[in-house]
Amino acid sequence: MPEIAPPSGVEQSTVESLDDSSLMPLLELAERAVKTRSRIPVLSLWTHIPSIALLASHLHLKWPGRVKSLALTPRIGLFPFFGSDLELLSQPLYEAMQAQTERQRARVSRISTNSGRTDLYQDWEQALDKRRNKLGLLVLPASSFISIDRVGANGHIKPGNRGLIGRFAPRNAPRPHILVPAKAEVTRELVREFDTLDLVLTNVQNIRGRQLTQSVSYFLKHISPSVPMLILASSPADLVLTGALDPPSAKTTVFSAPIPPSSFEVHQVGRDRPMRERQFAFALQGLESRSELLERLVVQARRTWWATRQSLSIDTPNEALAFEALCSDMMQRRPGQELELLFEVRRLIAEESTNSELREERRQTVIDAAVHDGASRTVLIIARSDVAADDLRTSLAHELGVEVADLALLGIQIVTVFSAWPSTAFDTCIVAGYFGTNTIDMLFASRAKKRKLVVDSVEARVAFWDSERRFSSVSELPSGALASLHALAAVLEPHACPSTDPISLSALFPERTNARPTTPRSEHAHKPFFVCICFADGSTRQVPANARFEVLGRKRLQLQSVTARDLCSGDQVILLHEDERAAFSERLLRLLDQSKFSQAARTRSSWFNMIRLLRKQTGISPSSIQQHMRKAGIVVHMATVNSWLPSLSGDDCGIPHNLPAFLAFASAVGIALPEDLLRGWYADIHRLRVNHRKIGRQLARAIRGAYLNRLDPITVARMERDWGVQAKMLLEAARVAVVDDVIHFSE
Repeated sequence: MPEIAPPSGVEQSTVESLDDSSLMPLLELAERAVKTRSRIPVLSLWTHIPSIALLASHLHLKWPGRVKSLALTPRIGLFPFFGSDLELLSQPLYEAMQAQTERQRARVSRISTNSGRTDLYQDWEQALDKRRNKLGLLVLPASSFISIDRVGANGHIKPGNRGLIGRFAPRNAPRPHILVPAKAEVTRELVREFDTLDLVLTNVQNIRGRQLTQSVSYFLKHISPSVPMLILASSPADLVLTGALDPPSAKTTVFSAPIPPSSFEVHQVGRDRPMRERQFAFALQGLESRSELLERLVVQARRTWWATRQSLSIDTPNEALAFEALCSDMMQRRPGQELELLFEVRRLIAEESTNSELREERRQTVIDAAVHDGASRTVLIIARSDVAADDLRTSLAHELGVEVADLALLGIQIVTVFSAWPSTAFDTCIVAGYFGTNTIDMLFASRAKKRKLVVDSVEARVAFWDSERRFSSVSELPSGALASLHALAAVLEPHACPSTDPISLSALFPERTNARPTTPRSEHAHKPFFVCICFADGSTRQVPANARFEVLGRKRLQLQSVTARDLCSGDQVILLHEDERAAFSERLLRLLDQSKFSQAARTRSSWFNMIRLLRKQTGISPSSIQQHMRKAGIVVHMATVNSWLPSLSGDDCGIPHNLPAFLAFASAVGIALPEDLLRGWYADIHRLRVNHRKIGRQLARAIRGAYLNRLDPITVARMERDWGVQAKMLLEAARVAVVDDVIHFSE
């Protein structure tokens, strides 16, 4: 069994050295892949391999020549390519002169050992020779040296822009590049452009979304089998779901720390599940084939059914309320049509949502499993969602007679199944249901001695099937891991409902297919009123189509507010608790406006209140304001004037962007204040606007840093000083999820 030691667990002093320690072992595997022209699945058992994109840039700028069978300027491809990868390649990590020195050493080494071609002098090296005083000591991102070229669905390659160095690089000189897919449909033409590369890095870690899984599977099936490739996974399910183990892949190489012996327990709840499941399946029978809309609603009904049965909520589950709101809205918009066929489905879901005894049973079983175990000092509890985790924290704190904040002091931590894997080991790990393969991953990533599952018989059946088919089927697993997986299956089997066919649950736990993936349409025949957002980690969220999310990466160093209907596959979305709708950055800015920017915020509020009062007293119209300003020599459009007028309920508008327009606007609306005072007001409001923009950029960097595990203690201390503890807690409460698909429910 090919197996090498895991990355060192010694804490590093800098982020860069931590990244390097994780990537170093991949050099040997890259050498083997290039030398044998093979694809090698690499599995780091329940330990995330960070910063894969940096391996590509390191082989150019930090470790040239370290892979002896690879050229000093290798042609490397990354698939898939996420916004976080682009952010890594845009971080200033490489000192220009040092990068050139490393390449010179590599050339000398290859000449002295006669170990192959030394490569041509790259254009950025020539630029550095000409501008050494200007560029030599700069620390620059990889994207300044190496072009990030994107290949589209038609096979056309769009060269990337290289900041700073690209301006001085001579034309017609060798230009290093990394090839990545554009945000487009994965086609044979796109895949064909990867066939000529020296090395391809395929990152399949934690890929669970249907679209992304199919894209990776299609890519692996159609790329030339002779292209050297590393397929990087952190869970056996990653390899199985994406088809990474299919021929011509070599045997899996496993990074494995010893798997400690552990015990498994199953606590069965909801014993009426098989009967209720048959009733629900009968109500759905034949509906999917009636229309495209009914097909989507049936998929959403299955998700809602599972979530409602697994709910820990004291009140009616949010998922059931959301589905009923969706169906009611669609019925009002399309009365007398096939949607009436969903009546029995809706009734059954509503019936489950009122079953408070069912939720109490599951909730109390989880609490008992955590509390009645005196031997465990640390307990990790895995819930389905943020709302479920909050409900469980409240119930558990009430049971123990403590405050919610005191649970951590008692060694109890409650997270969602989509949270980051724990960085420390726990004595006991409890899962409050089965939520797909992520559940098994969290069980093993916890490194707990005791692992307890609170499930009904249908969940036990699916968990058993996944354990056997999607985890244990990786034959190269270390004996300790394989024994633990078989032990898990053994305790699940007596509780598993024998009549459940897991294939029928593909909407929840998708099967891999070899069909070419499709790209969600950005144009819709009908305006959607609700959407279901499916994320790459397997989670979903049903929201109104006009709900707003903040997206990383569409605009450099900025967060962009995007409606749910306009989200696209590949977007990185900031998610808060499911019951919160306020924009992330707006909440942070409100906190700062109440503290650090309080004086300027009060000035801005006074300005808007004055305009509001004068308009109410005088009734002045936007057209009158426009004419008054035109007489003062300031020409603006009517829409611009309207954008400066606050509504009755809030300060949701802008201000003139320069001082002359500000003074002319003040005069037009009838503000009779001294000019010096108005100049001071403008300075305060302008300063606040600039600070808000700076905070937006800093916030984007901070969130990316948290997502990429790149927040060092100095940055955290600065956040506490500049933003306050509340803002830091708000940042930690968010997670970043990649959109896999957006399902529209339209007329």
